[in-house]
Amino acid sequence: MKLFLTLILSLSFAFSTTIKDMQNRDITLPKEIKKIVAIGPGALRLIVMLNAKDMLVGIEKIEHKAISFSEYRTILGKEKIQSLPIIGVGGPNKLPNLEKLILLKPDLIVASFISKKELNLITKKTGIPTVALSYGLGYGGSKDKLNAIKDSLLILGKILNREKRAKELVNFMNYQESELKKLNLQNKQAYIGGIGFKGAHGITSSEKHYMSFELLGVKNPLVKRAKTNHVIIQEESLLLQNPDLIFLDLFGKKIIKENFKSKPNFFTSLKACKKHQIYWLLPYNFYNTNIANVYINSWIIASKMGYKVDIKEKMKIIYDKFYTKSDKLIKDRFPLKRFECTNK
Repeated sequence: MKLFLTLILSLSFAFSTTIKDMQNRDITLPKEIKKIVAIGPGALRLIVMLNAKDMLVGIEKIEHKAISFSEYRTILGKEKIQSLPIIGVGGPNKLPNLEKLILLKPDLIVASFISKKELNLITKKTGIPTVALSYGLGYGGSKDKLNAIKDSLLILGKILNREKRAKELVNFMNYQESELKKLNLQNKQAYIGGIGFKGAHGITSSEKHYMSFELLGVKNPLVKRAKTNHVIIQEESLLLQNPDLIFLDLFGKKIIKENFKSKPNFFTSLKACKKHQIYWLLPYNFYNTNIANVYINSWIIASKMGYKVDIKEKMKIIYDKFYTKSDKLIKDRFPLKRFECTNK
């Protein structure tokens, strides 16, 4: 796949301005790209990671919300986000405001989680080329999704003249994955709850292919028979399995704390609660996968399973690589405290 992608990109840029995007569409690009917009879950994140935010001339309204839950929005900053004209409400398979796009005249529209039919319609109506990126199939997901993200970075890096930066990110992701694999946690088990899916959820919201577990080889017995990736676990099943170690996504913190107040006996019946082995993790899904947090969460999980890890140092290294600066991100997110099984 990577060799094929490299050949396509090399030939395309050597002899023409036509490329194949992540939906296998042939896209003719303008000779010079200076102005861009991003539409759909995750597209803007990749632009910010490639240090191309100065090329933005518009933004989706959804990007104004919950900046603290999203690393790339934190890096963009409230002032920058609010200064950009709104091009649509945003969201999966939501069309932008076509008239606004025509007025702004971006050279390129970068899209994620938008169907081929809708992308072709946008180009037809506006005359602006659209390039489809991908985070893999669906929200959340397995390690295969990381490969789709890497390919998307390489395509976008080539288009935006950020090829060196894209390769650095992909190499860093590969390195992190190889280091995590060396920890050899295949026989470990744990439960992940509070996973965001089209909004916040409580402790029973889990995922069959939770990416950080997959990178480490950790098993979640409660979801092994699930037919879908996102799963709502029955409380009785959680009590019956009674895992020794539980991780909770911070995106669900408000709901989880409310549920604890209304059902304290359920929580205090959990073995992990009695042993103070319930830990918070950084938000995983927030307008598609928070990529940097996947790797940070993996190291947090490893540290709770017995490996000596300086989490703050890992956080700094990872955020510095993905966003070139980490002070603001670390200040907002560290230290991560243990979930306290008390109403006090």
